[in-house]
Amino acid sequence: MTIETNSQFGFLSELYAEDLPTACLLPEYPSSNSDETFFQNRTKYLIHDPFPPPPRELLKTLGPHHLMCGWGRQIEIVSEVAPPSILLDHWKAVFGADGVPKWRSFDASDRDSKYIPLFPHQSVPPQQQVLDPVVNYALHSKEVIEKIDCPQAKVFDSVTPPCIVKLSHGYAGLGNFLIRSESDEAEMRKQLTQYGDETVLVINSIIENIVGDFGVQFYLRSDGSIVWLGFTEQHFDSNKKWCGGTFSAELQQRLLPELCKMIEPAGKYLYECGYVGVVGIDILQDGSNNMFLVDVNPRLTGITPFLMASRIFAREGLNEGIYQASCRFKGSFSQLVSEADSIKNARVLVHSAFESDRDGDITTICHLSVTTESQDRNQQVLQKILQP
Repeated sequence: MTIETNSQFGFLSELYAEDLPTACLLPEYPSSNSDETFFQNRTKYLIHDPFPPPPRELLKTLGPHHLMCGWGRQIEIVSEVAPPSILLDHWKAVFGADGVPKWRSFDASDRDSKYIPLFPHQSVPPQQQVLDPVVNYALHSKEVIEKIDCPQAKVFDSVTPPCIVKLSHGYAGLGNFLIRSESDEAEMRKQLTQYGDETVLVINSIIENIVGDFGVQFYLRSDGSIVWLGFTEQHFDSNKKWCGGTFSAELQQRLLPELCKMIEPAGKYLYECGYVGVVGIDILQDGSNNMFLVDVNPRLTGITPFLMASRIFAREGLNEGIYQASCRFKGSFSQLVSEADSIKNARVLVHSAFESDRDGDITTICHLSVTTESQDRNQQVLQKILQP
């Protein structure tokens, strides 16, 4: 397969416009356990949401608006809640007018639109989704990983410590269980009762001595060719939930040859299944420099907007970036944007945000990235903005 490694496109919607010119992006996950969204997957295409259910602000604001950041104007975006004008103005100041998305409200009675979903939807007619939702659901299962011809962890038929157990349709590290003892397995079994008896589990061996954890992204064209987008080094919190990552322009080219060996078979398999669009694959590197495929996500992922922005900022000579999800800023949304815009010799990007007011104490929850000439400077800027 052809892999284009030096594409100079500006915004991600430009690539989608070449393959799906009449479609629109639907940047909302459905839910199988929350009543806070129209998009319900209660009996089909079950998604392994966290328990308790995600709050409305996460489902309708923080997540969807984040994926609109730096999308561009070539493909419309449709969602239930409009991005606020303060956020659109901020994006315009960072990217220019061409980086501000064209948004319209989702209309459940609309039977003409064609949607690019993050995940197959039960509440959207199948013919209005660019890929058959049955096929799309199969591609989103962790079971698809072993069908791709490249190095990966061993697959077990039963829970045999040490191992890692994954819910078939979890995301962002949710639904992954590291099992090293009988007590670990007992705790996992307790949590699994929330998801029902028919939950599909994927059980893998543990890859030890990990020295690299890479979130790799590419765009799969309708003709099967691949556009290299780049990768980030992934960050996880103490609960093993994904929480962000870092970007290094220098590291992109150094690891590209090895990563392409994993991209090509993943792209080939997804192309044969009819998929078109962004693909995220997670790759682990061990101490002997062996690479292993550990996850496949045929959709825009949480890191996609940061990676796309990093490509743009690298052309300005800012080669190191950091993205942090669900930050807490002591102050209002407008104060956060003002603080971000005031930082000199840096690109501070508010991807999405919402205010939380508890007894008059206003905190803004946000997805935030900082890009400068070094990771040391990035940390200094983050600490300045997020100081207690």
